[in-house]
Amino acid sequence: MGAFGVVRLSALVCVQNQDAQLSECLRKLSFCDEIVVVADRCTDRSQEVARRQGAVVIDGIFPLESQRKAAGVEACSGDWILEVDPDELVDAALAWEIRAVLQMRPAGDWYELPIDNYLGETLIREGWAGPLSSRAEPRLYKRGLKAWEPRRLNAPVVMAGRSGGALTGAIRRSLGRDIGGLMERFNRFTALAAEDMADAGKPKRLASGLLAGAGVFLRSYVGRAGWREGRLGLLVAMLSAAFPLLSQMRAGDVAAARSAATVEAARVSRLRDVVGLSAR
Repeated sequence: MGAFGVVRLSALVCVQNQDAQLSECLRKLSFCDEIVVVADRCTDRSQEVARRQGAVVIDGIFPLESQRKAAGVEACSGDWILEVDPDELVDAALAWEIRAVLQMRPAGDWYELPIDNYLGETLIREGWAGPLSSRAEPRLYKRGLKAWEPRRLNAPVVMAGRSGGALTGAIRRSLGRDIGGLMERFNRFTALAAEDMADAGKPKRLASGLLAGAGVFLRSYVGRAGWREGRLGLLVAMLSAAFPLLSQMRAGDVAAARSAATVEAARVSRLRDVVGLSAR
């Protein structure tokens, strides 16, 4: 607790070259007692934008999402942490609700926050399946109660303590200004998923990716009512279905590239040994 029993709230934002979105995201977090920004291999103005907003900035190289989050949590000094991505906004109503919940003896040790997914100015409520997006996540929690498994994308989380349920207000997430922006997100996420698959070292057959994709499409478009969103719902279902297949195919490329790099490193090492012996 802070002075006079006031609960201190830290906002945690992990960024990778997203300075265009970061400024507005941080401005909406001004109701927090501190803002911690983890800048992972940023080569743009993200650090400058964060410091201008008064944030504590942690610079570093964090290949895994779990590493970024853990470094950010370690730097937070608040009793509670609010986790937000650079492409997300917390409006005034949700900010008030968060503060009210924390000051009125919280019913739990962590809370889920609903997430509204927008493409441009269009809210897409239905049809979400797979890792492209989600509808609610445990984003508000006491320090030390959340842990992430070592993954690059959508790292599974383990929550300790008691759940307080879900808040009413929702975080506003931007999936892109238009369909092109959504496709860029899809491409970035499949690349990260491919790295995770290659790390696991368990190549799957093409048929398994096709089968998984078919199941995801049905779950997205039918089971989760993506059809209600019209053409955008169909697009979400198609991308969700393509995700496991394309990630699997890209994982094969990653594994091949890593194998080639290992062979080349061994060749260079042998050449150095030969040169060293000749020099003697």
